[in-house]
Order: sequence, then C-alpha cells, then structure tokens
Amino acid sequence: MNDDKLFARIAPLFDVGLLRDARVLIAGCGSGGGQVALQLAMSGISKFALFDSDKLEAENVIRHVCGRRYLGQWKVDAVADVLLDRNPAVEIERYNIDLMTCADLADQVRRSSVVVLATDNDPTRYRLNQLCVDTKTAFVIGKVFTRGIGGEVFGYRPEEGGCLACLESVLERLPYRDGVREIDLVSDEEREKMYGMEIAEIKDSPGLNVDIAFITAFHTRFVLDAIARTLPERPKFLPPIEKNYLVWGNRPVHPFTKHFELQRIGVHPQQGCLICGDGDAQ
Repeated sequence: MNDDKLFARIAPLFDVGLLRDARVLIAGCGSGGGQVALQLAMSGISKFALFDSDKLEAENVIRHVCGRRYLGQWKVDAVADVLLDRNPAVEIERYNIDLMTCADLADQVRRSSVVVLATDNDPTRYRLNQLCVDTKTAFVIGKVFTRGIGGEVFGYRPEEGGCLACLESVLERLPYRDGVREIDLVSDEEREKMYGMEIAEIKDSPGLNVDIAFITAFHTRFVLDAIARTLPERPKFLPPIEKNYLVWGNRPVHPFTKHFELQRIGVHPQQGCLICGDGDAQ
C-alpha cells in the first residue's frame, strides 16, 4: 500500500509529507508512550527510536495499545509491530535498554526532532531534560494523575520556553497540582489497593484507559507542534500551540471543580535555573 492511499483521508488536514522525515525518540513504551507513538504513526511520522527495558505483562494489557498476543514480549518489539501494522513503511529503531545506563543517549537525543518523554520515574525524566537542554532538542512530557482524575502535558521549546526544572519551580507557586500525584509514583501498597478496588473512592472513579486517552491526545498534539516548529513550512491547518503547559481534569475531584476542566499557562525560563539558565538566583 502506498502513502497516497494510506493517508488519503487525512491529507486535506495537513501536508503529511512535511512530517515524514522527523525522527521521534519515544522514551517509555507503556500505556502513554505506546499510544502517542501509534497516533504519531497515523499522523504521518515515519521514523521512530523506541526505548524501554520492560516486557508486556498481563496487567498492562487493559490500558496498552498492545493486546494479549504480545504478552511476554519486549515492549519495544510489541509497539513496533503495532506501528508497522498501521504503516509498513515506518522505520523503527528498537532499544531494549535502561535509559539511565544508555551510553549514547546524548547522541540519540541530538539526532531526534523531538523526544516523547513517557517514562514513569524522575531520574530518567531529569536525565533527558538535561540532555535535551544541552542538545537544544524539544521534548514533550505527559503525566496521568492518580485514579485517572486528570493529568498534565508540558513541552520544552529550546531557546524559547523553560525546561522541566523551570516547570517544577513554577508549579510550586501555583495550585494546579494541589494534592494530586502521578498514577505510577504511588507506593506499592497504594497501587495494590487501587488495582484491588479496596478503596471506595477508587471504586467510584477508576483510572480507565479512556481517562489516559485524553492526556495522550494532548501529548500527541504537543509533539506534532514541536515537530512543526522545526520545519521551514508548517503543515496546513496546524497552527502553533501558544502555551507550553496544560493541566486537564477528567472529573470534579480536587483540585478540579468540573468535568473536562482545562488550565493553560506559559512556562518561561526561570531565573536561576541550574539546567537551562545561568544558575544565578540573584
């Protein structure tokens, strides 16, 4: 099947050909990273570098783009197969490796148009944040809050917006994440209670894949915007996203006050940032 037929329905939306040569590094092929990768492949992206060191387990399937037939496979292989099923022409590099021990990660970042930051731990996030700042490479990070009540997406725009450290500094002064935590950073005991449905609040408002899907949709849109910013000509009907940080609330659970609540801000480089600034807080 040629590209003309494969993308015939979306070609009027924007020029798919402009996106074809972008190289996207997917850092984390879990429920978030896998879904973003699939959406990008269906948007015309054809070059991927997939990074993950885990295998697909039974508890992953209900929220992952890969189904039961991939159980026991490395996530990079499972996600690659799903992408190739949608577009056999995509080029995929697979790295079944821990991001913290990857010796050539700086070069991998430098070669990429954008990094999709979809890991579930701070050490990998801050290593990639540092490397993206050093190499002037855009990244977009997406996080889902506990119980799927909402989540956030942030895009680092080199030489224009603040980095992940700047974001954390700004959020210390804002109420956007008051009392919420990421679903993957709760304790093992809490996670067991959630998945075991032993907490009344969890029974009433479980974190379903549809809750995560809102965040991955925003995540994908931010990635497309990041790629478009690197092109001499933007794709048709893909205007720039003004703000680089958003918080989305799925339900009226603190700190959100209504269903489908959206908050947007622009995060600028913060004075004294040790990563992207001069390090001088004076």
